[in-house]
Formats: sequence, C-alpha cells, structure tokens
Amino acid sequence: MSAVAELPDDVARVSLDLPLRANLSALDNIALIPLYQRHYGAADSARLAHAMLEQLGHADIALLRDSDMTPAQRFIAKLARALILKRPRLVIDRPGAMLYDVPYPAFIRQLAAQAEMTGSWEIFDFRWNQALYQE
Repeated sequence: MSAVAELPDDVARVSLDLPLRANLSALDNIALIPLYQRHYGAADSARLAHAMLEQLGHADIALLRDSDMTPAQRFIAKLARALILKRPRLVIDRPGAMLYDVPYPAFIRQLAAQAEMTGSWEIFDFRWNQALYQE
C-alpha cells in the first residue's frame, strides 16, 4: 500500500491512481465533486468548476475529455478536482508519472503561486527525484 493511500480523508490528492472519468469533460469531472460531496445543483457545480479552471489559468480545457488532453492538461483537471474540495492539505503523488510533457517542478510551482491558492501543497515522489524540487 502506498503512503498516499494511507493519508487521512481530510487530504486532497492528485495521483495517477485517481483517474478522470473518460466519458466526461474536464469541467464535468471537476463539477462532480461539489455536486455529490456538497450537494450543490448542477449549474452551481459547473460554475464552481469553471471558476477553478479559470483560477488555474486553464479554462480552455473545460470541454476536453480525457483522451483529448495532453498529460499537463489532464494534471490540471485532476488538480482542479482536488482543489475544489477546499481541504487544508494537498498531496501530489509522483508528478513525473503524470507530467512527462512539461518540466514539472516549475509547472507545479507556477500553479501553486496562483492567487487564492491556500493550504499546504506536498509532493510525494521517489527519493532520487527530490533534487528536482530544491531549485
């Protein structure tokens, strides 16, 4: 069992092991969270999901389905899905496995620096990749 699987429920996760629903758009994947976990209506959930994508600077991926996304776009959708939970702690599990199309430490730093991003962001990665995050 991985360390990420053992985290408490109050931790939001971004992981290769938590895939998007392939038959849904990025917007719909994100909107599922407030719809089912917070009992928002469909229109409010979609509005919140779109606002999260805008906040991350990637509203252009809203209508893309999993198969139409680049790895970085897929990561953004997963990240937005985790952030919409508004939990105090975010864990990104092995980002290199998800972000093989961009220089991922810089990409993650850029996303974390966006206005309105609160809470702690932690990266769980292989020991040999730790030097990548020291920059």
